[in-house]
Amino acid sequence: MGYKVMQIEVSNLCSLTCSYCPHPSQARPKGNMTFDTFKKCIELVCRSENPQIGGKQFVWLNHFGEPLLNPGLSDFIKHAVARNIEVSFSSNGLDFDRQMFSRELWRSLADAGLRYVIVSAHERSAASLRKHVGDIIEIVETWQPKRSQLHDWAGQVDLGKLVPPMSLPVKSPCDYETNDMFAVTWDGRVAACCYDIEGKVGRTIEDVLAGNFTFQSISLCSTCQLGRGDADWLSAPLAQLQKTDSKYIGLLSKIRSRFNRSS
Repeated sequence: MGYKVMQIEVSNLCSLTCSYCPHPSQARPKGNMTFDTFKKCIELVCRSENPQIGGKQFVWLNHFGEPLLNPGLSDFIKHAVARNIEVSFSSNGLDFDRQMFSRELWRSLADAGLRYVIVSAHERSAASLRKHVGDIIEIVETWQPKRSQLHDWAGQVDLGKLVPPMSLPVKSPCDYETNDMFAVTWDGRVAACCYDIEGKVGRTIEDVLAGNFTFQSISLCSTCQLGRGDADWLSAPLAQLQKTDSKYIGLLSKIRSRFNRSS
């Protein structure tokens, strides 16, 4: 099938209410994805044209929400890995009490097959997050909200003078249209893109499994000039994995060569 699955939203619950994010005003129901729904999502990925590295496809496990709030996340990761799919996600690292998720939880995710993660240094410093998590799972990026990186989510967030409203959308089609790329919400609905906070496409993963997916514009598209370069964001982590794998492969080669010379 010719589509790509950008993100699987394992939870749209969130422990923070960031002013630059549309999540606080989200109208659709909130909850955690079930394991049965996740298995269908992974079947979608298996049938997709998602980017690959070393024979493994890749997909993000976040959309709008904090993935670590789903208590079944380690089982989700284990299932994805068993289907030969590499997964990762972005996390703010904090629970509902705004305490860092336990190291035991991170270890369970590592044991399930999670290799790396992106964390947001919104309320904790990058150094503290790396100290808490980095020796268990590799942190490949620490995102710190800066004015230059913010946008108004195609008019879905009023950032006042911090970020001016978007002008008319650019004429070129977005990556979601050119790649037939989409996200999946926690309850198994299709979202047009990673900016579609309400999941307005009106289709489900069962619809896609029964047929195919072709991009469908929604009302948000008329005011959006985002999504140009998002296909790179889907595949960019694979370059990091390739770099990491090459590093380990190179190290093993050196060890073997030394062993061979000494024997």
